[in-house]
Amino acid sequence: MRTRLLFLCSLLFFSQASFAQWQFGFGAVGLGPVDRFDSSVYKPGAGMFFNVMSSSFLPKTSPFEIRMGIYCDALTSGKKSFDIDLADPINAEGETVFKNSSIGNHLMTRFGYTVNPKVTVFTDLIIGHRKFTSTTRTGLKEYSDEFEDDYQQVYKTRTYRHGIGFGTRISMGKSLGLEVRADYTRGNQTTYFDLDKTIETTNSIEYASETWKHSDLFVYGIALNWKLFRIESNTTNRTDYTKPKPRTNTYNSSTRTTRTRTSTPTRSTTPKRKVTPKKDIKKVEPKKKDEPITW
Repeated sequence: MRTRLLFLCSLLFFSQASFAQWQFGFGAVGLGPVDRFDSSVYKPGAGMFFNVMSSSFLPKTSPFEIRMGIYCDALTSGKKSFDIDLADPINAEGETVFKNSSIGNHLMTRFGYTVNPKVTVFTDLIIGHRKFTSTTRTGLKEYSDEFEDDYQQVYKTRTYRHGIGFGTRISMGKSLGLEVRADYTRGNQTTYFDLDKTIETTNSIEYASETWKHSDLFVYGIALNWKLFRIESNTTNRTDYTKPKPRTNTYNSSTRTTRTRTSTPTRSTTPKRKVTPKKDIKKVEPKKKDEPITW
């Protein structure tokens, strides 16, 4: 059911391409966990986003507007790094980084009102999904031709989301504008690093995880917004250009010269090695609660 709904919304959105004046926005956003997701030590974050909106489905003279669009972002939500000693290469400096991040893809229906020629306020209805990932990276602090970083994706969760947004677009010229917006979306269960419980011991670097039933987020941002050119189909005013006649070349086959192909140096195909830390990187299992003694 969700897939069909997203398909129908996408079809309706892209059907406007042949005659609509679109809007494109690109900017920076901040992220704040909400309610229980906030108390579960999922860190506030920041990142980049962009959105593309169709033209209004209402007449151009109307102060109200209804648009459809897409909204995508990429956010980093906290990381923790440790300097480590390496067994291979033994004389180099290494590090291990634990990182929480997410990528969101959403469809929006925007209801706007033009207060004056320069200011438009709007409300967005949002549906979509967000992928939460928790990754580790172990490698050298400096680049090496012989060694490469070891990336491990420890947790990955895809969450269906729905919510509401609001904001203001301030016109700064004929096409350029400034868009300030915020949204609240509600999501289902996700798992991620508990960075507060990620510690270094004598023999290992230990990480812990958290899982919550809801992944509610408050995302706020500011972006530059452009009105794209209007695309119109008009076949009556097209000029019929005649194609130039193909050019024929005549040459004497006996005087034809051949080019010698110079050989290009080949790159080394030797695979890079991954670094080997002296300490293990392992998950901390939650401690079992002591059962009460019954007499």
